[in-house]
Amino acid sequence: ASLRLRRRSASDDATPRKNMTEVIVTGGLGFLGLQFAKRILRGGVAWSPLTKQASKLETLTLVDLRFPEAPLPEEVTSDPRVRVRTGDLAAPGIATELIESPDVAVVHLASMVSGDSEAQPDEAWLANVTAQHSLIHALREAAPGARFLFTSSTAALGAVGDGAADPDDATKLLPQNTYGFHKAVSELMLNDASRRGWVDGRALRLPVVVVRPGAPNAALTGAWSSVVREPLAGRDYALPLPRELAMPVASYQVVAEALETLLVDVDGGALGADRTLMLPALSLSNGELADAAARLAERRGLGQIGAVTEEVDAHAAAVVGGMARRVVSDRAVALGLPRDESADAIVEGYAADYL
Repeated sequence: ASLRLRRRSASDDATPRKNMTEVIVTGGLGFLGLQFAKRILRGGVAWSPLTKQASKLETLTLVDLRFPEAPLPEEVTSDPRVRVRTGDLAAPGIATELIESPDVAVVHLASMVSGDSEAQPDEAWLANVTAQHSLIHALREAAPGARFLFTSSTAALGAVGDGAADPDDATKLLPQNTYGFHKAVSELMLNDASRRGWVDGRALRLPVVVVRPGAPNAALTGAWSSVVREPLAGRDYALPLPRELAMPVASYQVVAEALETLLVDVDGGALGADRTLMLPALSLSNGELADAAARLAERRGLGQIGAVTEEVDAHAAAVVGGMARRVVSDRAVALGLPRDESADAIVEGYAADYL
């Protein structure tokens, strides 16, 4: 159960790095964790709880349950500031072992995705709630007042009835699935820990993040990526959700930028008692993204692309249908968090990175 340091190079060792501004990213070897890692390494700045200002990033520690089979990006592995550690954050003592310095900030991305959470609620509680509780209490002991940023989800909102106002940061949370329930619990946990001064908490309530490369994961909202990725790769895709079903959507580029902004640039006092911000998002259906992919293929002369057919899975449609269709993000916009322009811009951004 102990954390194991994965040596990135011959010059890297397991010696704790004391009094050096560090950012720890849990779920750091996943897709979003690596996107954020690349962005903050390029920026080179982190928030120091010791100096109370943005400081030079000295160490970026990427933590995950296990080391991935796929190679890590060269931009990450070649950077001497990076180290990788593996372990189960819900296991006793692991979070305490991870927090080695008082000059630290934590970006907590690790969680069990929606499909797996619905199927394995007890295991999901450990991954989604117990792990955050352990991290916050480890910071309380070793780095009180350090910035702690976690990613919540629009799944915490639940469904919004016809004629009701679009949900914003003040909307009562009525999640309709286990994943959303766990995120709602974690949001309240963060507010209380911040009230007590244990951490300087902040959270970003994420919409569906697109377009994810690689193989589909167990997230029920993964269709919003698959309807772009699969056809552009020349593969047909059977859509398990209604084509016209819309959800709040944001590109991974916008999410990574927003995480950096919220971690480094936003003062906790500006957040007040409610530490969770709704990320600005576009309300897009699978059909709209599939159409944007088709337009990109035509512009680039890609020829015939894979077809998208609708084969609705009733269970998946019911779970996803219990989530909000659109959101209001006025507080996040006022604090300078970014937003996407359009479905076409999202698909173009994916194509620039992966096609």
